[in-house]
Amino acid sequence: MTIQTHLTSIPSLLRSNSCHQQGENTISTATEEIDQLACQLMEKLNERSTALANGAQFDLALRDAEAIQLLNRSSSIGYLKAGYIYQQQGRQKEAVAIYQEGLSNVPSSDACYTHLQMQNAAALNAANKRIDFMSRLPLELVVSGVLPWVFRNYRLEADVRCPYLYVSRTWRQRILNCNNLSFGVKCGYRVMPLQFRELERFAAHVKNLWMEAGRTVSYEDPLLIFGDFHFSNLTHFTLFFYGYEDYMVTSALQAVHPTLTHLYLYTEDNMAPDIHLAYVLDHCPNLVALELTSWTVQHLTVQYPKLTHLALHVGIEPVPYDTMTNVLSHLPSLVFLDLFPVPGSRFLTSISQHCPHMKLLKCSGTVGFDRDNYHRHLDGLQKLSFGFDYDEEPYNANHLLHILLEHRRSLDHVTLHGSITDPSTLLERHNMDSTLEFGRLEQIEVAACNMQLVEFAAFIISRSPRLHSIAMDHYTVNNDGVCSAVTRLRNVRKITARNVVPDSPSFESLLHHHAQLAMNSPLKELEITFGVSASHLPWVSAVARLESLEKLVLSIRLIEIPSTYVSIIGMLAKGCPSLVYLDLESWRCTIPDGAIAQMKHHPTLQHLRIHASSISDSDIISLLSFPNLKHVIIVSTVKDYLFELLQKHIPHVEQRRW
Repeated sequence: MTIQTHLTSIPSLLRSNSCHQQGENTISTATEEIDQLACQLMEKLNERSTALANGAQFDLALRDAEAIQLLNRSSSIGYLKAGYIYQQQGRQKEAVAIYQEGLSNVPSSDACYTHLQMQNAAALNAANKRIDFMSRLPLELVVSGVLPWVFRNYRLEADVRCPYLYVSRTWRQRILNCNNLSFGVKCGYRVMPLQFRELERFAAHVKNLWMEAGRTVSYEDPLLIFGDFHFSNLTHFTLFFYGYEDYMVTSALQAVHPTLTHLYLYTEDNMAPDIHLAYVLDHCPNLVALELTSWTVQHLTVQYPKLTHLALHVGIEPVPYDTMTNVLSHLPSLVFLDLFPVPGSRFLTSISQHCPHMKLLKCSGTVGFDRDNYHRHLDGLQKLSFGFDYDEEPYNANHLLHILLEHRRSLDHVTLHGSITDPSTLLERHNMDSTLEFGRLEQIEVAACNMQLVEFAAFIISRSPRLHSIAMDHYTVNNDGVCSAVTRLRNVRKITARNVVPDSPSFESLLHHHAQLAMNSPLKELEITFGVSASHLPWVSAVARLESLEKLVLSIRLIEIPSTYVSIIGMLAKGCPSLVYLDLESWRCTIPDGAIAQMKHHPTLQHLRIHASSISDSDIISLLSFPNLKHVIIVSTVKDYLFELLQKHIPHVEQRRW
């Protein structure tokens, strides 16, 4: 029974005497007045709902429409109003649903029943209408706006039909006119040979081709397609290859070389052919970017002014100094250079002479920079990554200091690994200059293998007032000079500390400094990795006192979790009042039962990531009690019913593989 029916229906009364007769008259009169008031209320709600919808306050308008339906389920007014609001928003499916609900509840005798039917039909027609933007929009708009969005990160397969190319002739023609198709081909040691029907059909319109090719005795060589297909618009070509003679790879290059601007040739096959840098540059004259795996590097004899990006990975032995300087002297336009292994440090002093436009230089085994992340109109080197974090012959400190000082006004990111010769004499000379600064340096990472590089890092940090992100490893994070220099920085937002030992007074002092600053501390992110088990970690209490900290990553690289892990999490749960993001990285360890539950009363935590070999069911269930948790990422095994339970109560839940 609806509210309106309940209010306006006349109750049955026994008519045994005049008193009852008088009461029945009163009830009848009151009921008629209630009926009139209900109708008036529905009219006013309808008027207000219309005004709200016209003012784009759709949620409030829908609330009034729902109130009308509650007052009288058998009236068409509420359904018509709700459907009208949905249609104003373009939500045709919702409009159809409410109209059909009305048709099932409203009697055919209703004055607006026919109108309700008509609106339902109109909403159905609108919901089923499809506009062919690809065919009807101007070609320029399709090419510049629609197609880049449709095909963004969309790699077609060589033997699978792309549905967009088979909608109509108009669609296919417009797509192909862009010559912007991207294909991926993986045809290594397969059980069955790969067909290339789609790639063959659209070869002339392929811009980007990614291929993994392994030659076998069983099937036809996949590289032979370059002799059969006409890739007239191919500009980007990536090839992972193994099992080939050199002439087989070079023949494929000769078939596509005129149009190539970006070429990436990789192999991990020790028996693979040696494709020389000079050969590639000579046969692909329009190359702008090249990544090449080669076993030797030969001298160049002519200039290649178009090449701006080069990544050169050369076997085991580094490129000799004279060869390296020869290569650089013939590549005057280089902006990005990635070398592996590091060809010593001496060549650093000649970079600016031979490559005056260099912006990014990576000579290390660490993760590199985004090759396009630089300021094009700023002169000088902007990002430098140099060295390896294992014991070897120390790099010459003089060479390293030369390039750093030369580009001190342009460098914004520096990564230094390994060991260097004693820099004391050099640093003493430059310490006399109080105006010397690395004015744009914002990020630095140091993984030192000797104390000389630690001293060098302290010098750089103390001269970099704009530093906001610092990553330190074992030697640097436990060094008084480095931590003291970091303490004096006013803009440091992120600190990454790796291999922190339990007793690390320098690091603890740095954390206490920021704890004393309370909400005035600029420190927002802290990542700590420790690989030594200990029952007592003094610096944990300092972390808990960081009032401005918003993101904390706690990573353990141990075989077993420390026995104090639950109490560590409990201490953090009672502190860190601004914490929003917590990442508990336990690698291949089991997180102790009750550790996660320690955080359930934290008032501000919204994002939680957990990586462990296993997590107890009780800790998983405890996530339901976190007051503000919005996003959970679990890198571990979770029972299906528990994962479904989390999904019902937490807005965003992810389970990822190892």
